[in-house]
Amino acid sequence: MNFAALQASNKSTLFSWVNWERVCNLLLALMFLRFVLVNFQDVSASFRLSSLMMLTKVTADTYFYLTRKPAQEISTSLYDWFIGIVGAWINFFFVSTSGTDHWLPTAIQVIGLGLQVAGILSLNRSIGFVPANRGIRTSGMYRVVRHPLYFAYTVSFLGFLLNHFSSHNMVVYGVMMGLFSLRILAEERLLSRSPEYREYMQKVPYRLIPGLV
Repeated sequence: MNFAALQASNKSTLFSWVNWERVCNLLLALMFLRFVLVNFQDVSASFRLSSLMMLTKVTADTYFYLTRKPAQEISTSLYDWFIGIVGAWINFFFVSTSGTDHWLPTAIQVIGLGLQVAGILSLNRSIGFVPANRGIRTSGMYRVVRHPLYFAYTVSFLGFLLNHFSSHNMVVYGVMMGLFSLRILAEERLLSRSPEYREYMQKVPYRLIPGLV
């Protein structure tokens, strides 16, 4: 097969996976609408800041997922798609509980949201739920750790969990943390095909917390 034919084949394969992304976008939008309907009622009834911040966070996540930059390369592994989709959508299964917010969990959630804003500003539209190369980002928070958004999500959802503690939310949080770890490995497995990303990994050795992880 000559180079032109190989290039055409690669473009055709990418196009087919992009179509699957569009289907996932539609399902994501439907799940988001359900989440909004359920949680808006809770926010309206209780006026809890933690619930409002959760609604704001999930809205921002969904917006950036739906308006993400087209991929230069995308994983064709069904495993990668599974952990990516489930890991990105599992936040829709958090539920609000009765009670009042406490200052420490609320402060943790505020810090997490602040870190998320900083991470998104650094990443811009190169976000996605399936491992893909949408351009290597090395500026902003990505100069400190390789996956600042996952750390921000961990902190933000921890704050919500502590204010809305239940066995259900604890299971959702635990599964989410496990999927975050698997998604990080899957993303780096794909991105490390790029010499630019391998060089970046050497310059920024930590994934989540400087000096620790």
